[in-house]
Amino acid sequence: MRLAAFYIVLLVLQGLLTAVMAPLPAPDLFLIAVLTLLPRMNAWQLVLAAYGIGLIQDLSGHGVIGMHSLALAGGALAAALVSMLLSQSGVMERVLTLLAGLAGKWLVMAGMLVWISGTWSSLASLPLTMLFDSVFTLALGVWLLGLAERLQPPPRGLNREVL
Repeated sequence: MRLAAFYIVLLVLQGLLTAVMAPLPAPDLFLIAVLTLLPRMNAWQLVLAAYGIGLIQDLSGHGVIGMHSLALAGGALAAALVSMLLSQSGVMERVLTLLAGLAGKWLVMAGMLVWISGTWSSLASLPLTMLFDSVFTLALGVWLLGLAERLQPPPRGLNREVL
């Protein structure tokens, strides 16, 4: 129940931060929500969940339908690949997972922008947007991923570390 409230707060906070930080991009709390599911899902399940969460983001009025869905799926895949190589605990693991997720998200987003617009000139404003979005998401994400980790119930069976 606490975790469900956490996701609802993230959704509301995303809208508030977008309005408050209007000229600058707000942190991507949808990506952070996806990455909180990382310890609980396999990579393919995480990609599907990320696509669904991105679809919610698209339907809530934040862009072209499918763009954020594919971007979050790409970010989830990149984060899952990096996460398999790490010990699954600590601040550095969270930072590296967030960086991988952000890199995957922005790589897919850049490809989608070029594909939809048909020109490379659509990438002109991407570096500045990517910089602010990544810095804000990284700063808030490290704390929120730790909070979500504490809110999750303990595993009932064997987890990855034991196996």
